[in-house]
Amino acid sequence: MIDFKSVVFSGGGSRCLWQIGFWDTVAPAIKLKPEIMAGVSAGAAMAGMIATGTSTIGIRLIKEATSANKRNFYMQNIIRRESSFPHYRIYRNTILSAIDSAALKKLKNGPEVRVIFAHPPFYLGARTGTFIGLLSYVVEKYTTRPVHPKLASKLGYTYTVARLNDCKTAEEAADLIICSSCTPPFVPIMRHNGRIALDGGIIDNVPVSAVGAEESRGRMLIMMSRIHRDDRIPKVPGRVYVQPSVTPPIGKWDYTSPDGLQGAYDRGRYDGDLFLKKYRNGEI
Repeated sequence: MIDFKSVVFSGGGSRCLWQIGFWDTVAPAIKLKPEIMAGVSAGAAMAGMIATGTSTIGIRLIKEATSANKRNFYMQNIIRRESSFPHYRIYRNTILSAIDSAALKKLKNGPEVRVIFAHPPFYLGARTGTFIGLLSYVVEKYTTRPVHPKLASKLGYTYTVARLNDCKTAEEAADLIICSSCTPPFVPIMRHNGRIALDGGIIDNVPVSAVGAEESRGRMLIMMSRIHRDDRIPKVPGRVYVQPSVTPPIGKWDYTSPDGLQGAYDRGRYDGDLFLKKYRNGEI
């Protein structure tokens, strides 16, 4: 059997439930027990819930919340001077309820769970740094379409890798994950140790960089959430990239569709079965 020492969870918002479906199918079959789990944005939430054994709870909670939420934008909240986007409230409450203090205790004997988030150059400030950082990600996504973005790093953006294992409370864990998911206007601008923290996908939306030199410990399983052309996926010895066979049936920031969330999870289960067939045939 392939001994994956690390597993990477890409960002992708609601589509990331594909990763849990894939994990639930593949992990028991190949006895997948990585030493390091690295995630960015919603992928960081998936990694945290899987590592703490709370993914089933998390799925139930987010489906309940999105079932009760009728819109992704509430125009009337502008007049009330409240956020027109329900995403931050729903996302944070789900993390707090799933990865609670009891769940965090399981990480003492579990894998190292790493979360990556980005920082703009100090001279840009919060709003400009956020705008340029997100713009750089969008420009690359729709032009060169790399698996691992590079433009933000060339512009001077840096990153921090933090460990969920070091969090003592659910609030600390939620803060780290939301720093990694900070994509205004859906999520307000966050700060970590006084520094502006933005979605880590700006630096690397498939965060192998969070594993770094420790990639040499053994093989790495990389779970993406959207489809990339085969010729754009890096051919690096020891890395196994997996992706959905079709685009999961939900938008990245769609918080109104529990059926879409379930569909993303079910597609992950289906693709997990495809992976296992190749694995057992010696193709992986």
